[in-house]
Amino acid sequence: MRLKFVNTQNVKKLMAGMAAIEQRGAGEACLVVVDGSPGLGKTENISYMAAQNASVFVRAKREWTPNWMLGELLEACGVQAKPQSFERKYRLLVETLSMQAKTAADNGEMFFVGIDECDYICRSDKMLSTIRDLSDFVEIPFVLVGMGKVRDSLTRFPQVTSRVGQYVRFEKLTPEDTEKVVRELCEVKVKDDLIALLHEKANGYIREVKEGIAHIERFGKMQDSAEIGVAEMNGQVLLNDRATSRPIIVRGGK
Repeated sequence: MRLKFVNTQNVKKLMAGMAAIEQRGAGEACLVVVDGSPGLGKTENISYMAAQNASVFVRAKREWTPNWMLGELLEACGVQAKPQSFERKYRLLVETLSMQAKTAADNGEMFFVGIDECDYICRSDKMLSTIRDLSDFVEIPFVLVGMGKVRDSLTRFPQVTSRVGQYVRFEKLTPEDTEKVVRELCEVKVKDDLIALLHEKANGYIREVKEGIAHIERFGKMQDSAEIGVAEMNGQVLLNDRATSRPIIVRGGK
């Protein structure tokens, strides 16, 4: 499977949200909330964007404390020798993020801090206040990625929601999105009928679409067919059903 950043509707919304936060009027409105059901590509897209822009990306933990979070953020910034106290970690992180943000600006690049699995921390006043303070001091975007309930949970903290400059909700792939993903990522040619079947069975989830692409590629590379469709893959596994974990078999006579 090709490693590419496919410009789906979700990606377009994400890029528009990030562009808008870069052009914000209020310096403190630096938070971006990205939510949606699991399997829609939020983590993959944010982490890819962070890697492409030399930005910071971490995954929240269920038992995170503010001190633990600062330590992981420093590690993600490339800082190996970390102080023990919260105060010193905080000061060092502010200095580090400020320097990295300046370097990015000098290079004409975007810079942000992405925090995945924010459902774990979105009910913690201490955690959110630490993120808010960091965002206020450094004035760089913090992207909070969650599974659909982050937006609702944050309503308990108006001092945080007032700093959210952009909300981006990931939705299921459209048929056009699925076709684009298959055409750009799959290393074998795929017929329209198989793409349509994959979209139906994947139910709009890019995670399942990519699983299907892997099965199609594996099968296609063993065949002489110039293009793989439903007839060619008849009787083969396309992907696994998300609800039952049972394999979904392609059914189509030749």
